[in-house]
Amino acid sequence: MYRLFALATALAIATAGCAFPQQGSETPDQIGGTYYVNGTDARGVEYGGRLTISRADNRADYELQWIITGSIQTGTGTFGRGILDATWRTAEGFAPLSGTARYELQDDGSLIGERFEDGRDVPGYEEAFPVLE
Repeated sequence: MYRLFALATALAIATAGCAFPQQGSETPDQIGGTYYVNGTDARGVEYGGRLTISRADNRADYELQWIITGSIQTGTGTFGRGILDATWRTAEGFAPLSGTARYELQDDGSLIGERFEDGRDVPGYEEAFPVLE
């Protein structure tokens, strides 16, 4: 019994300074999924809808699709250090718009950030909240 206690104590002391993944630390598919979206575009127009984020075929990037008020948009992005950087464009059949976006992953799993539209100096703002199933 003493040997088991001594082993457990030694293990606890040895691992006390080790870094273990914390809740909220990044994993490769941490942002994949469906989100409810609320935002204001660069022209000040409010919108809502859904954002779907999935791994791209090359497994390094993400594919994004927004189905929002008055538009469907697609894009690609990279995720690292809690930041999702993306490029986007409207789907065929909609007014041709494109731009970039930068979101910060929040502790609650939401994404909050700015969306820039090519040709406009003022960014829009977007919040994306995970759909809980």
